[in-house]
Amino acid sequence: MSKDLKKKTFTGFFWLLAGSSSQTALQVLVLSVLARLVAPEEFGVISIAIIFLGFSKIFSQLGMGAAIVQRKAITTEHIRTAYTTSLIIGVFFCVLAIFLSNSFAIYFNMPELSKVLKYISSIFIIDSFISVSQSLLQRNLRMKFFALSELISYLVGFGFVGVALAFLDYGLYALVYAYIVQALVRAIIVSFLEPHSIIPFFDKKSFKELFFFGSGHTIAKVANYFAGQGDNLVIGKTLSADALGYYSRAYQLMVAPVRLIGQSLNVVLFPALSSIQTDKEKVKRAYFKSTQLVAYASLLFSAILFVNAREIVLILLGRNWIEVIVPFQILAVGTIFRMSYKISDSLIKALGDVHKRAIIQIIYATCVFLFSYIGHFWGIEGVAIGVFTAIFFNFIFMTHLSLLQFNETWGRFIKIHIKPLILSICVFLFAYIILRVLRLLTFNIIITEFLYLLLVSCFLLIVVLRFKAVLGISDEINILMKKIRKRKQ
Repeated sequence: MSKDLKKKTFTGFFWLLAGSSSQTALQVLVLSVLARLVAPEEFGVISIAIIFLGFSKIFSQLGMGAAIVQRKAITTEHIRTAYTTSLIIGVFFCVLAIFLSNSFAIYFNMPELSKVLKYISSIFIIDSFISVSQSLLQRNLRMKFFALSELISYLVGFGFVGVALAFLDYGLYALVYAYIVQALVRAIIVSFLEPHSIIPFFDKKSFKELFFFGSGHTIAKVANYFAGQGDNLVIGKTLSADALGYYSRAYQLMVAPVRLIGQSLNVVLFPALSSIQTDKEKVKRAYFKSTQLVAYASLLFSAILFVNAREIVLILLGRNWIEVIVPFQILAVGTIFRMSYKISDSLIKALGDVHKRAIIQIIYATCVFLFSYIGHFWGIEGVAIGVFTAIFFNFIFMTHLSLLQFNETWGRFIKIHIKPLILSICVFLFAYIILRVLRLLTFNIIITEFLYLLLVSCFLLIVVLRFKAVLGISDEINILMKKIRKRKQ
């Protein structure tokens, strides 16, 4: 990468990381409030509705937004054709969701789901207006504004509207209106940042140029989305709304570290790697370095979250959600596979090998449904184990496809994970012993959690600074320390 591109990429990553960190902290705070005001079965109903809402992110542009990010050069015709296609498909799925709402409510035996889907369907159209603008923000590496649009829209939608309506006893509809307001606020911000003509226009040549990449990307997104929601669908059909409410909260708590680093890297690496896609050696170096850093972060997150899962659930959700602890721990163990997959995903998209990626995601989705169904006979814990197994297979397949791009073997890939694994084991053992001691001292649970995080963080900081050369992260630590010193000055 050129120095300018490196600077934009790292700056973009840190903005996304800061935005994701802030939004995750806000989500945790909002969730802790809503969990006490909205019943688990109501969370279950909204979880089913959100499965269909997710289609707005996929079909609102038919993968053309991603194609705009990946292409070396784009024209006004590309932008306007992508927008028009997005708008048409958005309207289509809005109408389809309304038409099928009663059928879905009957299928899942959730009467309220029909009305919720009719309300939520409006977001299909809202998102179709800004899908291209969001892609232009990503292509131009304007990650500061990308992150701020997500943070501000969530703050207004859930932090203000959702919480206020929950206090006013709107129950399920506090969540419904929060999602709609979030979409509206995001649309206003993004449209202002990356304006383009909203007059419908279609160019056949531009459509064909975008569609080849976009079709493969869309197939993979559809499969990946069903893979992400397959467990919820299985629980919603075979168990109950109550069980789905418990499981979905465990999943939301677990996914926080993935969003903090994995998703941030995914968003910024895709356009960055796309811009140097013809230089395979540079792409390979960026891939392996990103993978190593993600291994450190994800394995450490897994160790820390697994050990004090009980305190996390009790503090954030309350004693009514005690059944969340075990599935949360199971899902947390798979953090490394989720985050590492994000790096491989960015690589494959940037290099344009989207149709092979689509095949892998179809296999992944099939595994999620199959293993979740087998696991449901043992309750939500069994479903969590099934999802973990499917995620592991997806990680193996995507990593293998990534290594094929460079004719590399698994040996080098495994080698860069050895040191992160050793460090995470050390942190796990220290964290386990410290928490056992703190529990014996019978402190207030919040004090226990504070001391636990403080002591584990200090231990980790000492080890990293003392053995940074051995761990192979000297350059990254030195750069970070320089930035801290400059800010102090």
